[in-house]
Amino acid sequence: MNLKRDLGWKEATALGTGAMVGAGIFILSGVAAGKAGPAVMLAFILAAILEILLGLCYAELASKYPRAGGAYEYVSQTMGSFVGALVGWSYWGAWLAASSFVSQGFGNYLHSLTGAPSLISAVMLLLVLGAFNMLGIKFSGAIQVGMVLVEIIVLVIFFALGFVHVDYSLYVPLAPNGLKGILSASLVGFLSMVGWDVIVDAGEEMKHPSKTIPKAILSSIIIVLVLYSGLLFVSTGVVSWQQLGISKVPVALASQQFLGEFGPILISIVIVIALPATANAFIISISRTAFAMGRKGFLPKKLGMIHPRFQTPVWAILLGVSIQILFTLVSSINMAVNATGFLYLLTFIFTILAFFFSRRKSAKGERTDWFSAPFFPFLPALALIICLCLLVPVGSSGFFSGLAWLAVGIGIYLIRLKSIKATDRREAKENKVKGADRKVEFL
Repeated sequence: MNLKRDLGWKEATALGTGAMVGAGIFILSGVAAGKAGPAVMLAFILAAILEILLGLCYAELASKYPRAGGAYEYVSQTMGSFVGALVGWSYWGAWLAASSFVSQGFGNYLHSLTGAPSLISAVMLLLVLGAFNMLGIKFSGAIQVGMVLVEIIVLVIFFALGFVHVDYSLYVPLAPNGLKGILSASLVGFLSMVGWDVIVDAGEEMKHPSKTIPKAILSSIIIVLVLYSGLLFVSTGVVSWQQLGISKVPVALASQQFLGEFGPILISIVIVIALPATANAFIISISRTAFAMGRKGFLPKKLGMIHPRFQTPVWAILLGVSIQILFTLVSSINMAVNATGFLYLLTFIFTILAFFFSRRKSAKGERTDWFSAPFFPFLPALALIICLCLLVPVGSSGFFSGLAWLAVGIGIYLIRLKSIKATDRREAKENKVKGADRKVEFL
């Protein structure tokens, strides 16, 4: 069974934007400013260019394989079920680990504003968003659009109020730490802007995927870049970059300069609005990856079932939300979180390799009427080199904890091997009946 195509460009863009604009920028903006100085805006522009390079490669794969699961589906189709299973497992683990901090952050900020118990608030957020997702992707997509619009409006207000208070002398010198500082801040910017890939995870639910997915990826990255640039422009214009670099709450510190004591309250409100949008995007990505792995036989087949009324992968959503709640409640997840960067980059690397395999198949006569990423092979080669370079700062703890997660995935693969092979044979038979050149409706 296939999921229903209910998401248009607007909902897909909101999905990507909501996944990218989380609490991270409100902390990472200070870290990046401390490295690049006022040139931090240039660093984030460079980071956005890197995101676009990857996004264009993903967009081509998503239009060619418009099914749920994103990277898992692409790698499985081009490099086989074993490599695909490990990539899907890596991607799933990265999002599960990261999602717990989203819900915890929501609970902590809501507690600071209202006094509500933080853990209960975090769990309730996941339960409510999980229920919304079960009711249908169109419904949760509409909620996502609403949350992201409020978020954008508040950030625009922050920029408008702060702009008139900017002290341009704080921009001199523009790059106190030179090119090295800008490149170092670009890495921080890159990590704070990932999340657009949730769009391709929901590729099976996109209307006209060959058009919707590329437009939504580029739109969400550009929207987030504009929002972040405005935030960084004001922050570095009202507070020295040295102060921002050592502050744990840099944006709250900046807002305090022109809004007084209301500034930190406003930032907390923005974060409380932003985090449900991020958490909703995480639930969609996690559940669709589990759905794809269930449909392929890597995870129990029940996870690959679609509810006949709501047309959503209810069991995959239940599993994802349950694990997210567990990760949120259990404090001993530091090792898993350290592995997030490694697992995420591993997913990017193998997806780019899948892109090359896919292009080689196209050269042998497959259909070519899907979206095509420009500047091949330069663009994907550059994206691959960047991803490999970003593995360096992951560190030994990230590598070892990530490898431990992969070992669990290999064990599951061996246990489920019989089911996976049966699924592969069935799909091969179906493809043979339909013909080597299956006619999938892209337009």
